[in-house]
Amino acid sequence: MQAVKTLLLTLFFIWEFISVKQTTPIPKDAVKGDFNGDGKPEYIWIVKPKINDSGEDCVGKCTIKIVCSNPDIQPLSIENAIGGTITNLGDLNDDGKDEFGILPDWFTSCWAPYHVYTLTNKHWQVAVPSFPTHCNQWEADVKPIERAPGKKGYVTIRYSVFEKEEIVTKSKIVAIK
Repeated sequence: MQAVKTLLLTLFFIWEFISVKQTTPIPKDAVKGDFNGDGKPEYIWIVKPKINDSGEDCVGKCTIKIVCSNPDIQPLSIENAIGGTITNLGDLNDDGKDEFGILPDWFTSCWAPYHVYTLTNKHWQVAVPSFPTHCNQWEADVKPIERAPGKKGYVTIRYSVFEKEEIVTKSKIVAIK
């Protein structure tokens, strides 16, 4: 009987050891959302590239990585970025999952593309093509994207353009994946 107890206890400890997943601590600036639609929150955050001593270039590629607290969700790499701001955009396409937007940071310039992603089969997919934004748009607190009223499957994007010697914000309605 003692041998059976010892065996069961050993199996229990082996099971506990195998079932515990290594997790990365969630940073304070991580963004919370239900990105996979399972009703449980996930967190996403940016892992920045290493910047050289001059502060003017990256060591290696200038690529950020978007990491998720759910290890089943693959990280997303975005080139030509040294940081950025992630926003949970809610469920823009009525698929039960939150989409997120990211405004990448760069060394110079107020111009930056805005990216919107959705999760499909544990991989991040572009939800709408990226669009240009300028810091004027962000300083004016203009929402870059939201559902198009009365048009299921469509969103309104707000983007910046240089027109007639000034930078203006325009909008258009586009389909979302």
